[in-house]
Formats: sequence, structure tokens, C-alpha cells
Amino acid sequence: MGQAHVRMISNVDDHGSTTQRKPMSSDRPNIVMVTIDSLRGDHCGFLGDDRGLTPTMDALAEGGVLFENAIAPGPQTFSSMPTVFTGRPRPPTTLEEYPQESHWERRLAAIDEHLHRYPSLPERLQELGYDTAGVTPNPWTSSASGFDRGFEHFVDLSDGVTGGWSHTLAKHLPGIDADSRPVALVLNMLSGNEFFCQWETLYDKIVRIREQLSEPYFLWIFALDTHFPFITSRTYRQEQSLFGAYSSAYRSSEPMRGNQAEMSESVRESVKRSYRDTVRASDAFIERLRSDFTDDDPVLVVHSDHGESFGEHGNYGHHHRQVYEENIHVPYFIHNASVNETVSAPTSLARVYDTTLAIARDGFTDPDFADDTCAIAASECGRERAVRGSRFKYIEQRDGRLLTDLECDPDEQTDLSDERPDLCRELQRKLDRRDRHLSETDQLYRATRQIVSSRTL
Repeated sequence: MGQAHVRMISNVDDHGSTTQRKPMSSDRPNIVMVTIDSLRGDHCGFLGDDRGLTPTMDALAEGGVLFENAIAPGPQTFSSMPTVFTGRPRPPTTLEEYPQESHWERRLAAIDEHLHRYPSLPERLQELGYDTAGVTPNPWTSSASGFDRGFEHFVDLSDGVTGGWSHTLAKHLPGIDADSRPVALVLNMLSGNEFFCQWETLYDKIVRIREQLSEPYFLWIFALDTHFPFITSRTYRQEQSLFGAYSSAYRSSEPMRGNQAEMSESVRESVKRSYRDTVRASDAFIERLRSDFTDDDPVLVVHSDHGESFGEHGNYGHHHRQVYEENIHVPYFIHNASVNETVSAPTSLARVYDTTLAIARDGFTDPDFADDTCAIAASECGRERAVRGSRFKYIEQRDGRLLTDLECDPDEQTDLSDERPDLCRELQRKLDRRDRHLSETDQLYRATRQIVSSRTL
């Protein structure tokens, strides 16, 4: 496997010896936050699924605070996680204002700018006396995108392109650009880094980084098992064979990455079997954390960053950027925070920020704190947006608008916009208010930066 990029005050390596845990410095609770990439809400038992994919999370959610209608701020990691970490929505951008050469690098710069603009969750927790650590294989939540801010210990497994035998070999092959994204994806598949990283790969690093932490600590882990290509170890493959997993990943790669619309029924069913096995693997990861971290008695915060499409509304994966329920209705629960409650109202994952800080200050969370009348989700460029209410959902799309009644039409098949123009206007006003707020905030930020850079203060 490629060498992980590790930045920390105290040393953690893949083969280091165990060190003694540092003593607790306050009565604040330890907090472990787990972000599970691409986990759909409707694949979780605690949100109504009856296939038994998530027994551990079901039990933890039942004994904690469950947000039944948690809504991702965006349908992709880079439109969702910056908001989770700052509590502030990202302003829509086409990325054209950034000078970097590639689209990939411009997106990283845009995320970094957002995380520089607002204090991040780990930065705020540091101010409260927390030792902070993060482990992530996702490039959109990496050091390159500014997600290491506020972390005293940060393991970045997205940096596989810089090391390992496969990357070294590629750099010496004629005609191969080892730094290009297509080549990097292939190399990361061979090394098990980035989107091909399974939680078992992360676990030794998680344990070793925990051994370096003082209490109270905040430990954030980004798990990628449920992200395409949906490859997991034999332990968790109940529905899919190893050959079937790789075969369906290869045969579905173009539609799952948004490059074409069609997928045969047999391939689609095979991909869904692979996905369900990765959901089982993710639940096993939560069980392992729960068991191994029992002595620390941490508050456990678990959520997904967005969902995934498997042919609903003609879409696959999440590269299409649309904001139907399969892509924005996500799991979110908090366990061991001295509260047992179910929150039914739509709750944006933007609330994770303030709710986690409230837990850190007070040792518990009031579920009413996260109650929302509605939640808003938007794609990176803002061309796909949704206002998610308790019953009705309004979607603004490139080719028009859509109003659905989720109570009667949970699959979002029937458009009621012509029948309920009054409700469309009401929900559209919520988007307009958000637009004005984002515009004003962005103007203030840029004006302030211009004043500082010109030294006129």
C-alpha cells in the first residue's frame, strides 16, 4: 500500500510501538465522529430498511438522538462536507475564478477557501481544549483541500499518488503521467488508497492515533467503503462474490461516474448487491469502534455526506449532481449524549457543527436545537437545488421546477408544481433568501480580503 501522508505533533507510523494514553484534562466528553461516504438513508434499518444491513447502527440510533430526515447540504462530498465542517453553506461557483490549471485543482482551492473563511469544527474544538485528530482517504477532505485545519494529528490517505511501489513504477514508465487523475485512480486501485480504501486499511492508524491523544479528544474518521466501486473484503460479502464485485464495478463504471445514462438490469442488480455488502462492512466498522473505544465513553456522531443513485430518475452514482431523496436523504444520529429522542423535522447536516460544539460545551445535546422547518440542498454550481420540508419538497432544476408530496409520493414521480403554485412561491422565497445571504456574505468577505491585502486598514 502507498505511504499515507501523516501530519501530527507526536509521531504515528504504521509499525510503531504502543504508547501510554495521556490523562484526561477536563470533564468534557470525548467525541468520535464518523462520516460514511455515499450511504443512503433508505439502506439503514433505523430509517425503515428491513434487510438487516445495519444492526449496530440501528441499536445505537435507537438509544440516542436519531434525525429521521437528515438532509445533506449537497449531493456530493465537495458540496456537502465543507458545510458540515463550518456550519455555513458554500456559495455557488463554476470554479472559473480560480487560477489553477485543472478542474480538480480549482475545486480543491475552492474548498480550501471556504474552510479558510470560517473557523472549522476542529478549530473550534481546539479552542475548547480538545486534542483533535482526523483520518481520511477522501481527496475532497484532505490536506490539499484545507481539511487538516484545526487537527493536531491528521492522517491523509488520499495522498497515494506521492508514494508506494505502483506510483514509483509509474513515474519511470515512458508516456505515463503519474500525476494525472485517470492514472492516479488506477494507481490508487492497486495500492488501496483514496476511493479504494477499506476501513480495515484505516483501522491500525486509527488505533495508533488514539494512543497519542489527550482527553478530551475529538476524533474524526471518514470511511469510504460505501463509495463506488463498492469493493469489500470477504468477511462482509454476503450477496456478492469477489469476481462479481470487480466485474460489476468495471461494467458500471461509466454510468456510475456520470459518463453515460444506461446500465443493463443485470449489471444494476449486481452493483446494488455489491453496495449492500459495503453497507454491512460500514456497520461492522461502527461495531468495532463501539467495542474498542468503550473505555473512553465517547459521544458518537455518525452521518453520511450524501447518498447514491441506482437508476432512480434515470441517474447513477452522484456525479449527476441532482437532489432527489436518494442523493440527499442521509443517516445521522448521535449516541451517548445523555439524550434519547427521535427528531422528525428536516435537519440539515449543517447543524452537525453547532450540535457537536454544544455537546463539547455541555456534555449533551437538546434535539430541539436541530429542529428545522425545512432544509436546503444545492449542487456546487447551484444549478440543482431543493427545499426539503416535512411533507413537500421543492426542486429547482436546470430544466424547470418540481414540487412533490413525499407523504403520498416518496419516490418523487408526480410533479405538483402546476397544482400548487402558492407553495412553490413560498419555498422559492426560501431559496431567494438564502441566495441574498450568500451573496452579501461573499461580498463582505471579498471586500475585507481586498482591504487587508491592500493594507488600507
